Amino acid sequence: MPLWLDLLLLGLAVLLWTQGGRQLDDVVMMLLRILAVTFALVVLLGGRLLVLEIGLLALVLWLPSVRGMERGSRF
Repeated sequence: MPLWLDLLLLGLAVLLWTQGGRQLDDVVMMLLRILAVTFALVVLLGGRLLVLEIGLLALVLWLPSVRGMERGSRF
């Protein structure tokens, strides 16, 4: 895939993830986050760009843990 398409899909993934966090309806929130993860996986598995893979890995490691979500904090 070309670099511009990778960056477009990653941008959409970030946008969907953040918009999903603002939704009051849990079903819509989960749908938006599933779409965001799908876009990120398409970039990771189809693009073969190591720089983007390392960046996404750093982002995943930066995200809050499940224990924080179980305490009731939403992001």
